[in-house]
Amino acid sequence: MSINLPNSFVVSATTAVFDEPEAVDFRPFAQHGLPVALVEQLQARRFLVTTARVASQVSGEQSIDFVETLFKVPVRLNGRDFLFPVVTYVDHPYSLIRGYLLGFNKLFAPRATDPGILTAPGLEVDLRPRTDELIVAEPLPPEQELPMLLWTDYSVGDARSHGLATLDVDAYERQGVRSLAARTPSQLIGGRNVTVRRLYEIRDTFVIRGTIPLA
Repeated sequence: MSINLPNSFVVSATTAVFDEPEAVDFRPFAQHGLPVALVEQLQARRFLVTTARVASQVSGEQSIDFVETLFKVPVRLNGRDFLFPVVTYVDHPYSLIRGYLLGFNKLFAPRATDPGILTAPGLEVDLRPRTDELIVAEPLPPEQELPMLLWTDYSVGDARSHGLATLDVDAYERQGVRSLAARTPSQLIGGRNVTVRRLYEIRDTFVIRGTIPLA
């Protein structure tokens, strides 16, 4: 099975918002070679963690299903705001390879019994929602609408890419938004106990065509 963009996606994603009194250090999770101006912003009080259940085209009529968990930090470069996915844990090798080529720092993690749970070094994340509590809908946090900032640095034969870019996304449709309550508010991230401030679910569809180099 080959990987050929553009690829279509159908996603159901649960996102937790964290806003801590002291910064969490995400630098140990980042890939090597990041620009210093970006690395300096990876100690963050406010950040997002998303667990997504995804059905994705990879080439023509071929598709895959996978679960991934992204740890995302708001950053500012060249006077613009972005959301930087410091590290992503994914359970499908084709998603890992495609993500690496696009600029995601993806690591393989076998699927847990429940897709809302992730255990990895320095991380114990449980984004499963409570089912016994009704939550009043709130506006999405401003970070949700920021463009995703990516970094590539590889040279393998004729395949070469180096630098910052954003995702080239087309045909985006938001199918639904739902506010949730966390079953487990306390989480372990970066070796620190942190607290879920908000939890919400977004169902959407879109097409990824590739990346756009950052000007």
